[in-house]
Amino acid sequence: MDPFDTLPQAAASHGQAHASTRETKLIWADTEGQLANTGWFIVAILFCWTVIPVLWAIYRYLKVANHRYELTNQRLLEYSGIIVKHVETLELYRVKDIAVSGTLFQALFGRGRVILQTTDASTPTVRISAIASPQHVSQLIRDAVEHCRVARDVRAFDY
Repeated sequence: MDPFDTLPQAAASHGQAHASTRETKLIWADTEGQLANTGWFIVAILFCWTVIPVLWAIYRYLKVANHRYELTNQRLLEYSGIIVKHVETLELYRVKDIAVSGTLFQALFGRGRVILQTTDASTPTVRISAIASPQHVSQLIRDAVEHCRVARDVRAFDY
């Protein structure tokens, strides 16, 4: 089944393509990964006799463990928060540019960062940090963006 298929079978067979009948299908989901905390964990181990670095490392662990990304055929969702949960939503047709970067340390472990430049007013730059296979994820996002733009008949204009 095509991950970008947005219509239920009954509506598609009758040629009804209403926005209200669109389904959201999960394409990709992942977390940052604890590799992002390596420096903090090293500091906590080196200064384990003091309380503050250990508490900070625990906080960072929980923060990363509760930071999740989900890519659907219509939007990118970013879930975060330890006690108070926060969800940031980016409509895919708003993505203007996709870049992949990362550190040498991240590359050694097959991780990296995907950076999205968007037309979204609240988050013009979205960073998906320390994820596995960033090249593959950027291609999934690119394909989903193109499919979403075609489905919504959206064109990007730069002035």
